[in-house]
Amino acid sequence: MKKLLTIVLIAVMAASCLMAGDFSFLFTELDQHPEILAGFLPTLVTVGAGYNGLDLLEGDLTQIQATIGGGYTQRKVYQDPVDGSPLSGDFFVYDAIQTRWNLKFLQGLGESWIPEKDLVTLYAGYEGRWEQYVDSMVAGKLRSNGVDDIANPVETKYAVPTFANWGGLSSSRVYADLAGDQKIIASIFYGGLKLNGMADDGVTSDGILGDLNFKWAPSGLSTDGISYYSATLNVVASKTLFQTKFENGSNAFSIVMIDRANVNWTDGSFVPVYAQRPVSLGRKVRGFNTGSFNTQFTVVNNFDIRFSGPDRMFNLGFLNGIFPRLNLFVDCGWHTGEYFNSSIKGSHFLASTGAQLEMSFMDFIDLGIQVAYILTPTKNSGTPWTNLIMGATFFLDF
Repeated sequence: MKKLLTIVLIAVMAASCLMAGDFSFLFTELDQHPEILAGFLPTLVTVGAGYNGLDLLEGDLTQIQATIGGGYTQRKVYQDPVDGSPLSGDFFVYDAIQTRWNLKFLQGLGESWIPEKDLVTLYAGYEGRWEQYVDSMVAGKLRSNGVDDIANPVETKYAVPTFANWGGLSSSRVYADLAGDQKIIASIFYGGLKLNGMADDGVTSDGILGDLNFKWAPSGLSTDGISYYSATLNVVASKTLFQTKFENGSNAFSIVMIDRANVNWTDGSFVPVYAQRPVSLGRKVRGFNTGSFNTQFTVVNNFDIRFSGPDRMFNLGFLNGIFPRLNLFVDCGWHTGEYFNSSIKGSHFLASTGAQLEMSFMDFIDLGIQVAYILTPTKNSGTPWTNLIMGATFFLDF
């Protein structure tokens, strides 16, 4: 595996050198481990290159992207490993060493009302993943185990277990990817289309974006019997309500209203943990735990009012685009259907409100503090004894 990744990386670098004029650098993914500098340090990075030299349709983008990356992150699971029923709190915590590689083709169609953008972009690609699962770096330390009784909440503690003493794991159908040698290789094919109708420079945003995406991990091309499909519709609309500028034209202060609707259906004979996390309702409603409320169907709405400060605070060319931002938000969502890899059914309505105080870096990394108030407390809320949740932010989802 290491030899293959080395060959892919060398090939990308060599092609970039030969046709540098048609290539662009891609920085596509960042993630963090919450136990390493409280989550403020990136521990997973994905980079690559995009080749723009094909020009299949005049005036429309044609691009081939190749990316590679990996890192070290933490994951949590919220189902009983034997029957798949939902559990309260952080039942099990572990760490993942990851490598992923991606090949993607994009073709633009038509002219958007936003200058220099295609109206629709079709895309298709392949993603490969290699993952090794290890005991959490906090194994043995005490962690909260959720709420025993919502009406009379009592905080409980448990020592974070190792793989060796996590009951039911070795024969679990729910978490087959974590059993055995805790190692997987996965292949995912995907495709979709994007509507490009938004003018966005970070401090202002006006228009609409849409993305209809399909993913498929066929049986036989991944280890541990991984086989699933996922369909997602994501729509974002925004409007700049107010902006004032300095004499040099840079932003002094702006207010933007932005709303996102997200609908997902995911199912299959075996949905691994890495595929459950981004589609879980707990991931999409701020203040809840990523990976919780993980059933087949989810629908969510995220509403923000964003207040952005000066975007040229340092007046240095390479640092332009770094600015402070305050987000006030209200999230609500609903999930239903069977919990993944089980026959247990469930549904919940979740809602939260709160604020994020951040420093935005090129509108890509948003480093700061989030305070969320849980409007619909449940046994899978972020903390066991209070509806007020505080944590670090690393990036915005929309």
